[in-house]
Amino acid sequence: MSLLLAAALSAGFLGSAHCLGMCGPVVLLFESPGQVAAPLAPTLRRLLYNLGRLACYALLGAAAGAAGIILTRVAGLDAGLRLLRWFAAAMIMLLGLNLLTDWRALAALERAGAALWRRVQPLARHALPVTTPARALAAGFLWGMLPCGLVYTSVAIAAGSGGPVQGAVIMLAFWLGTLPALLAAGASAAGIAGWSRRSRLRRVAGAVLVASGAIALLLPWLMPGPHAGHAP
Repeated sequence: MSLLLAAALSAGFLGSAHCLGMCGPVVLLFESPGQVAAPLAPTLRRLLYNLGRLACYALLGAAAGAAGIILTRVAGLDAGLRLLRWFAAAMIMLLGLNLLTDWRALAALERAGAALWRRVQPLARHALPVTTPARALAAGFLWGMLPCGLVYTSVAIAAGSGGPVQGAVIMLAFWLGTLPALLAAGASAAGIAGWSRRSRLRRVAGAVLVASGAIALLLPWLMPGPHAGHAP
């Protein structure tokens, strides 16, 4: 579980460049003068957005953790956990490649998620403009459903966590990793542009994620002991 938490936190933090590219337009929309109410303090409003996003991520993580249990029961504990670990590692590596190169490795997955987003997006008119804390939370929850390979990577990690509660905790770690960049972006539109121009930072983050995914994939064979190479 500690390894999964570290992977989710790293994916959120190191993938912030990708995250801002995907979520930047949403942040700018939420912060546009026509969508906010003066009585709601900007810092509180941004915090509520992100708490709503956390609620969405926790729900996705819990569902993924429950689905992981079903898979392990159907395929067998060892085989099921092995499949989940391979899938999560592959997703982390693809995310890294997405940052390391100009290849949009997760574009197909994000297009698939767009089908859900098209159904959810009309609900945004009930949350905007943000005139109350409840609307800010609702807007953040809908934001969490934006098709994003970074989110799907963390949901894949959550699927191998062992249960709904563990899956929700995995997504909490991911959310914490993304929080600094998205709070900064909410405070400054220029911050989004600044992050997007930091190609060297994106490359370094991509390389770290590719290496992390490879280590997660090979970890059972790298660990000494009688069960090396056979761990799920």
